[in-house]
Amino acid sequence: MSGSPDAREHAARVLSRVDAAGAHAARLLGDATPMTRELVLGVLRWQRTLDHLLAPRLRQPLATLDPPVRVVLRLGLYEALRLRTPAPVAVAEAVRVAKVLAPPASGLVNAVLRRAVESSWPPDDDEALALGLRFSHPDWLVERWRALLGDGVTRAALAADQLAAPLTVLASPLSEAALQDAGCELAPHPWSPLVRVVTGNAAAAVRVIAAGGAYALDATAALVATLAPAVAGRAIDLAAAPGGKLLSLAGVGAALALVGADRHLGRVLMLRRNLQARHIPDVVLAMDGSRPALRPGSFDLVIVDAPCSGTGTLRRHPEIRWRLRRSQLGELVAAQRRLASGASELVAPGGYLLYSTCSIEPEENEQVVEALDLEAVQVRAHLPAGVPCIERAGGGVIIPPTAHGDGFSVHLSRRLAG
Repeated sequence: MSGSPDAREHAARVLSRVDAAGAHAARLLGDATPMTRELVLGVLRWQRTLDHLLAPRLRQPLATLDPPVRVVLRLGLYEALRLRTPAPVAVAEAVRVAKVLAPPASGLVNAVLRRAVESSWPPDDDEALALGLRFSHPDWLVERWRALLGDGVTRAALAADQLAAPLTVLASPLSEAALQDAGCELAPHPWSPLVRVVTGNAAAAVRVIAAGGAYALDATAALVATLAPAVAGRAIDLAAAPGGKLLSLAGVGAALALVGADRHLGRVLMLRRNLQARHIPDVVLAMDGSRPALRPGSFDLVIVDAPCSGTGTLRRHPEIRWRLRRSQLGELVAAQRRLASGASELVAPGGYLLYSTCSIEPEENEQVVEALDLEAVQVRAHLPAGVPCIERAGGGVIIPPTAHGDGFSVHLSRRLAG
């Protein structure tokens, strides 16, 4: 990782925008150095634990400080306690950044951090401390997951959320050759033959991906698209952009004519570019999937990867856990139900609907598909060996967050022939 002081200032500016303006960290880190990425995502992942250690050193609540002051305090403490930067260096660098972003608070930053860096990091096996504190998640979410997944799977999911997500790409001879020519090292994924894990020279891999030579996709997302039973005919993805599900289907040689649809024109154009760059014959439509302007019963496979709360992606998007409230989980359900209902109309007799989200919450998944006039199909039978899952009512599964992939929920339904 680069030790450039500019990386610290860049990280503080990104975190300030995430904190104050509700920005998404991933969108601000496109050209960031590895050091900046580590600082931003690490601070967001461990925010609750950092705040717990800072609070006793402050005379006022952390929430009352200006955002740049909060984030510089978190950055300095994260560097000292998680990255093992020598404490004097971590404090001095935080003070330097504070002098740029919040000059009047540089003295406070110095005083607080000089004491806070002497703190001990809470051990993750200390049962006297709340699990949410040890793994830096909101208590309400931890308790939901415990009820949903059980204690052991919940603990493993929380621990996985605290790991940096590996860079994974869809496997193809052309993309693997491009990555290897750029000096990248690749390894097979432990349970998804559709992807390769970039194990060396990730910076070069990012450049290849940006140039269109490879396609980045989480292993679970690639897996989801292939869970429908083998069918021939026509397939449509109703929320297809940027194209990962259709590319995954093409990658396994599915005997399907592929159609992609999305309601946003800009995303439709992105989808078309991604399919054409990989020489995949395509039909791409700008269409609202909840009101499909297509003949009912005209597809043998309909895929819906519905917009959701994203609780399965907290390792990639850690700020979600601090923004999401229990009361918000139902806010997208009406739109999800409309999309699932529109999708079900397109399923041909004997055809399948594959509904998934990168949320592991029942409101956004089984409670959406249970209202459809389709027959539930057991998903587990179609999972590759080694994929962890929790079976749910109606035959669906939760694939919990792990070190190898994001969390997803998947339900498969069939329209009876005749």
